[in-house]
Amino acid sequence: MAIVHELSWSVSRAGTFRACRRKYYIDYYLSWRGWERTAPEERKRAYLLKKMTRLPMLAGDCLHTALEGWFKAKAEGRALGPEEVTQAAVTRMREGYKTSRDGLWRSQPSKLTHLAEHHYGEDRIDEASGAAGEYGTRYRKRIEEGVQAFFEMPELAEVRDADPKDYLALEEMGTIELFGTKAFAIPDFAFRRARNGEREIMIYDWKTGNPREQDRFQLAVYVFYAGEKWGAKPDECFCVDAYLPTRQLERMQFSEADMEPVMDRVETTLAEMRAVHFDADQGMGDAEEFPMVE
Repeated sequence: MAIVHELSWSVSRAGTFRACRRKYYIDYYLSWRGWERTAPEERKRAYLLKKMTRLPMLAGDCLHTALEGWFKAKAEGRALGPEEVTQAAVTRMREGYKTSRDGLWRSQPSKLTHLAEHHYGEDRIDEASGAAGEYGTRYRKRIEEGVQAFFEMPELAEVRDADPKDYLALEEMGTIELFGTKAFAIPDFAFRRARNGEREIMIYDWKTGNPREQDRFQLAVYVFYAGEKWGAKPDECFCVDAYLPTRQLERMQFSEADMEPVMDRVETTLAEMRAVHFDADQGMGDAEEFPMVE
């Protein structure tokens, strides 16, 4: 089935739209079909910029993937210990670093790691001076701290003990419709539990950085997603942002009234996005319609 360019919504896409309209244009319009060999150079360049990441994000992704592997192993009847989970995450990060450093990402820019630190030749990634080693060690330790927290925190015992038959979501991309537009959501982990005879939906989001306002908004969107996918009411959903390296848990619950301003925000952002939307299959559009941040 041929892919087509269409407007969609996600928390990350909306965040980019609010933060920098020019980056939004590059990521979601100019980069369209930039993966094709016959694409204009502008599109190819935009696509490469879109696919770049940074070591902090890479480390976070590697930790997410390793934890996902732990849950899947448990569902298969295999028990992975903290050493194995840490090794999986650190190895993945190191492989990504080497792929970026050696330019191997060029063969498959959509799948292989391309670090902005290498792209821009930043001093923090200089190996001769030892700066790269110090920089990498910082994020290796962040991974180690995150894994230790996952296995050691008593507050996460219910996550570790959850029966695989009760798993509802595990890093899978899901779609729902919001105000006539396809919306994407990827809950890190969700499961059902029964307490005092009542059904409850537990939604966890793993974090490796510092708390942001957008984190709470993201959990609220997951509550709406839970309603659409699993028929859950807001007061049946219990949400947790788990900032693993610092062992900080932010617990949240949203009422029907709490959800109203959340959905108003989604609707407003979608209306603004529709106002500048165009079919990128028909052309590159006008970058000036997406001003840079001053």
